[in-house]
Amino acid sequence: MTETSDEALLHAWIDGDAAAGKQLVTRHYRRILLFFYSKVGPELGRDLTQATFETLCAKKVVFRGESSVLTYLFGIARWKLVHHLRTRRLHDERFEPLEHSVELPEVDRSITSLFMGRQREALLVRALRSLPLDDQIVLELKEYEGMTSRQLAEIYEVGRDTMSSRINRARQRLTVAVQRAAESVQLIDSTLTGLDECMREIRQRLDGAARSAR
Repeated sequence: MTETSDEALLHAWIDGDAAAGKQLVTRHYRRILLFFYSKVGPELGRDLTQATFETLCAKKVVFRGESSVLTYLFGIARWKLVHHLRTRRLHDERFEPLEHSVELPEVDRSITSLFMGRQREALLVRALRSLPLDDQIVLELKEYEGMTSRQLAEIYEVGRDTMSSRINRARQRLTVAVQRAAESVQLIDSTLTGLDECMREIRQRLDGAARSAR
C-alpha cells in the first residue's frame, strides 16, 4: 500500500481532517526532536519541537508548495531555535547563526557523555558543536537526514549555488575544528577518513537518547 504523501496529509489537515494532521506530526516528530536535541538537549528540545508543530498547525493554510512539507517544517524549526537563542542573550548581545555557535555547557557535557569510550565520535561531536549554528545545522541535516543541496536551499531560502558554497565552507570549518580539538594526528586522520561512519554512529546514539528522553 502506497504511503500517503506529506503534501496530501497537509492538505487534508487544512480541509479539517484532524487525523491527517496527527499522522503528519507522528511521522516527523522524532526527526524534529533530534534536530533540537543535538543542540539544546532533551527538555528544551521537547518544548521547541512542540512549538514547531504548533506553528505548522497555525501556518498550514499559507503553505504554497514552493518547498516540500519536510523542508518547510525544518525551516520553522530552525527559526524557532534561532529565536530562542537570540532571546536568551543578555545585555543586547547579538546571536547570528552564521557567526555564533550554541554555547550551552550543560548540554555539551550531556551530549558528549553519550560517547564515552568512543574517541572519534566524541571528538566529532565537540567539533560540530563548536561551529557556527548554521554550519552545524547544514552538516547534520545533510549527514543525519540525507538532505540534498536543493532541500537545504529550500530550508534557507537561498539558491542552490549559494547552498553548495555553504556546505563546502561548513565542511572546511569542521575539518579545522577537528584538527584543533584532537589530541593526536592519528585521531585526526582516523576521524576525518571515517567521517561518514562516525556521523552515522552519532545520529544513532542521539536518536536513541532523544527517544528515551520523550
